[in-house]
Amino acid sequence: MTDETKRAVRSQFDRQASWYTVSQVHRQSDGLTILLEQAQPSPRARALDIATGTGFTALALAPRCREVIGVDLTPGMVREAQRLREARGVSNLRFCLGDAEALPFRNGMFDIVACRHAAHHFPHLSVALAEMARVVRQGGRVVLDDTCAPEDPRLAALMNEWETRRDASHVANLPPRELAAMFERVGLRVEATVMTAVPLAFGEWVRRGGIPEAEADALRRDFLRATPEAAAAFQIVREEHDVQFAWPEVVITGTKA
Repeated sequence: MTDETKRAVRSQFDRQASWYTVSQVHRQSDGLTILLEQAQPSPRARALDIATGTGFTALALAPRCREVIGVDLTPGMVREAQRLREARGVSNLRFCLGDAEALPFRNGMFDIVACRHAAHHFPHLSVALAEMARVVRQGGRVVLDDTCAPEDPRLAALMNEWETRRDASHVANLPPRELAAMFERVGLRVEATVMTAVPLAFGEWVRRGGIPEAEADALRRDFLRATPEAAAAFQIVREEHDVQFAWPEVVITGTKA
């Protein structure tokens, strides 16, 4: 990652780490269920969770694997993850600091590599995917779960604009076909591409982003003024006390040839 992006990510997630600890979206989601199914964990498997955040994916993998390591760029996230691990008494899981684009692990070390709800923060996703392919063993599985942009470029641009306004550390959500092509280019044969969605409440979403109230109000107005096409794509619904919407989400599984 570039130094500037690293600083933005660390600043954002150090400041907001406690919000992610209590976030239901990150604790449990359809995407996590699909990721666990696609990863095919086993009692002999060694797994790596990249950009682990507060550790929910790593904690979900731990009962199903021999050993799990969660790595994250942000010290505040790692501290929250360690606290959750200790509270749950999980003994086969450890967390450490590390950059997704320069992983501190040897080639072919893992049977499973997972990355959930984080890839849109990577400034050089192709580099991060190449690192995932490097550290997974031959025949091992890489499972990427992330919000994704629609294939329509206009809707993709709108989604990324809104995300950037809410979170300065956002880089880009990419459409599923582009993500699958990136897998293939780094030597990961795509085995499955499963679509789902992340339901979100606007109020909690902007609180996690930590933006000022005036900016949140302006963003809310833009959601409510969305075109019928955008409102349908992102399932925008105005309710009495909040705005509900959903981002598209994709779980892509690749195996190393």
